Amino acid sequence: MKRKIAAIGLTAVLGAAAIGAMAGCSEATENEKTVINVSGSSSVSPLMLVLEQAYEALHSDVDIKVNTSDSGTGIKDAQTGKNDFGMASRELKSTETGVVSQQIATDGVAIIVNRAVSEPESVTSEQIYALYANGTAIGEITNAIARESGSGTRDAFDELIEDGNENKLKALTAFSSVVSTQTGTGAVITAIESNTKTLGYISMGSLGSSDAIKALRFNGVEATVANVENGTYELSRPFNIVYREGQLSEAAQAFVEFIMGEEGQAIVEREGYISVS
Repeated sequence: MKRKIAAIGLTAVLGAAAIGAMAGCSEATENEKTVINVSGSSSVSPLMLVLEQAYEALHSDVDIKVNTSDSGTGIKDAQTGKNDFGMASRELKSTETGVVSQQIATDGVAIIVNRAVSEPESVTSEQIYALYANGTAIGEITNAIARESGSGTRDAFDELIEDGNENKLKALTAFSSVVSTQTGTGAVITAIESNTKTLGYISMGSLGSSDAIKALRFNGVEATVANVENGTYELSRPFNIVYREGQLSEAAQAFVEFIMGEEGQAIVEREGYISVS
């Protein structure tokens, strides 16, 4: 069993997201730095930014630009050669061809509310389904937030949440009118911070970015790295990087090897995720 290491420093990372101008794949700039372009998931982005900073500290001749959007955009950018690799918080779909994915970490999906909410303390899959599908309140919670189309976190959430008859959220053609849509992890957190009647979901690794939110237990189980590892917390998904097979530049390949190596996977654990090594 891998050890659980508390997440650190995500507030600073989220506040300082490097939104680099997309300029295609790795290239040399005027000052002879090699540029590596990465784009995609707002859930993977905080972790990628920490990995970027650690790698650049070791390699002063490399400039890694991380552009935060969503999983679908990151995958499309990889398909069209607009990045060196994309970030995706889900698996590839059968329609997303011409690229391969590699898992760099495992993350839990946390169900969050404003810290002022006292009821409920735990939610079930059936209760969440009823809220999103029918607008059925859960204790003090009368509203909910969904992520935008293209979000890997939404894909995972909609796949994992179902009613008692195995009907999944992803099968619904529309949510209840009590459900609003937010684009990106930061927007979900901001909305929950200002509303004590709303439920949402984010990457478990991003929980430390705001003192105004808290994670609810799911089916009575606390959202922790240890519980994701032992399988008792059932809401989890992979963090992947996506690229055209055989098309990684030498510089991008070296960065991927760093991520998958001992130092990179130690960062994964330190930031509150689960390593794959």
